[in-house]
Amino acid sequence: MKSQFSHIAFVFGLIATFGCAPDLPEDVTTLDVVYTNFNPTFDFSQGTTFAIPDNVVIVTENPIQPGQQPPFIDFVAGRSILGAIRTNMRARGFTQVSQFDNPDYILLPTVPESNSLIFDYSWWFWDWWYPNLGAGLGWIYPAYQPAVVTSVSTGSLFIQLVNMKNVSTTKQLEVDWVVIVNGALTGSQTSNTDRAVAGVNQAFIQSPYIQK
Repeated sequence: MKSQFSHIAFVFGLIATFGCAPDLPEDVTTLDVVYTNFNPTFDFSQGTTFAIPDNVVIVTENPIQPGQQPPFIDFVAGRSILGAIRTNMRARGFTQVSQFDNPDYILLPTVPESNSLIFDYSWWFWDWWYPNLGAGLGWIYPAYQPAVVTSVSTGSLFIQLVNMKNVSTTKQLEVDWVVIVNGALTGSQTSNTDRAVAGVNQAFIQSPYIQK
């Protein structure tokens, strides 16, 4: 399994070691963790185009109905997050296209409504946006297991890069890269934006294999 954590992950180890030590950081941003994992057998350079929605979806505990538009995070924070993803993908040599133009990859950014494991959240959180996402679709994670954490905290940003060039006959969508920015959206609007964008940038920094 290939996975990476940014250096700030070590903060959690220090907390566990020292308990209520007086020198623990007071700024919540120092506790952010950026987790990435990917399919080590996948060549990311085989695709050239990507699509990304106009909003960051909130994955709710109560499932929406197929075809129903899901709730979204705050517009300002969402726009900044999506902008950071676009900028990084373009810098790696990929071209953004509409979801109706058969993109090679789609990037799906979500935020869980509560502490939960969301790697298997329902496909219909996206069928309102992407054409031909229909009943029976599910996520598969070839050659790696993304769920190395027991849960994703409320306010975490979760991103999946889905390979649309290789939809299996069982209607499963191949997810070749996942990102979790832990707890990035649990503060003021300004803090949310800054922390989430920093997390997205860090995710790409520690994922050099995403390159055209």
